[in-house]
Amino acid sequence: MTPPSPAPPEHSRSSPRAAKNGFSRAISWLFVGLLCGVTYVGLFTPQGRQVADETLRWLGWDRPSMSAAEDRLPSPASKALSDAETAQTVRPWDGLVRLSVAQVQALGLRTAIVAAQTDPLLIELQGKTDYNPDTLMKVRPRFDALVMAVHATVGQEVKKGDPLIDLYSVRLAEAKLSYESKQSQSAHDRQIASQQRDLASQGVIPPTSRILLDAENLERRSELEFKLARDELQVFGVPTEEIESVASEDGTQKAKMTLRAQANGTIIARDVVVGNIYDEKDTLLTITALNTLWVWGQVYERDLSTITVGLPWEVQFPFTKEVVDGQVEYVANQVDPETHAVRIRGSIPNEHGRFKSDQLVRVVVKKPPTAGNTTVPRIAVFTADGESYAFVASTPDPDAFERRKLKLVHEFRDHVIVAEGLAAGENVVTNGSILLAQIYEDSGN
Repeated sequence: MTPPSPAPPEHSRSSPRAAKNGFSRAISWLFVGLLCGVTYVGLFTPQGRQVADETLRWLGWDRPSMSAAEDRLPSPASKALSDAETAQTVRPWDGLVRLSVAQVQALGLRTAIVAAQTDPLLIELQGKTDYNPDTLMKVRPRFDALVMAVHATVGQEVKKGDPLIDLYSVRLAEAKLSYESKQSQSAHDRQIASQQRDLASQGVIPPTSRILLDAENLERRSELEFKLARDELQVFGVPTEEIESVASEDGTQKAKMTLRAQANGTIIARDVVVGNIYDEKDTLLTITALNTLWVWGQVYERDLSTITVGLPWEVQFPFTKEVVDGQVEYVANQVDPETHAVRIRGSIPNEHGRFKSDQLVRVVVKKPPTAGNTTVPRIAVFTADGESYAFVASTPDPDAFERRKLKLVHEFRDHVIVAEGLAAGENVVTNGSILLAQIYEDSGN
């Protein structure tokens, strides 16, 4: 009979009881790990605290001490906001934001005194210089002509009557010949009519004689034709003294003419070459007086209402550091569709031609202060629903702040000019106005 084999050691066999104990230990460690994770998440994140509370309640544990309201430590500013909002709801709201001294300090509120506008409103514009077209002269031939000589060049100063360009033109010669012919015919017809009037006065012929009437009619017609020929030469630019001497000109002299300067000035452009033929559409020389220059400025639409003719301005030359005083002389009635700006113009003296055309300048228009306008720091103004507001400390109750609607005239980087809404001497909130605006909105809701 075979003896029974020995039983295996106890630790080498797996019993149901041992398996059950091992599972219990695993579940316990799982709960411990879960609690540690929940505790870690709940301590370090606001969202985690809510997850931790929910988890602990699911496990049967309540952790009221870990609620977000108890764990979060409010800052002085947030506590002041909460206290101010609570204070506004205690009693019916009268539109004022009331704060205690501690709340004012916690919010960091600062105020400034509203000042009356005493300085002129300065509007800075970009601009440039330009020639004065009132003194600009374009030298053109008034008929087809060949240029024989040029007596002036760019930059040269000329006086009235100085010779500029010698021209040669067949058309001019024809006009002078016509003038000479009409002059001779007019003199002949005038003599015939004079003789007929003498005969009528002596009774040789009746005053109503047809011969006399025809002679006088020819006299008037030839006189008109002679005047027309003279006017043509004047239109061509022939000086009066040269017209009187047309009869004494011989040969090709009638085809020659010298263009002369019509006024004093400086030649700023030349587009003429000896030997070329030009007509009345061609500009040969441009002359202008440089003792004055125009200045153009660009005004954007937001500032257009403040610009009027007669306002003083400064023209600043940034590169030479020169400043010239003047005034607005013209405001255009058209907005540039590309720049959305309106051009304004003034003039400046330019002795010795030290300023040049097309120089870039800065124009500062000075509008005198308007009675009733005030100035406040830029930080005091805030915007709500497209309107501008500021908070003003209430006179009877210094702990109360009133929201005022403002009408702004102009905004600068550091201050604002106000037309309506504030009075000089009032206290306006600067630092903290945005926080007051939030309290105001919450109180109104």
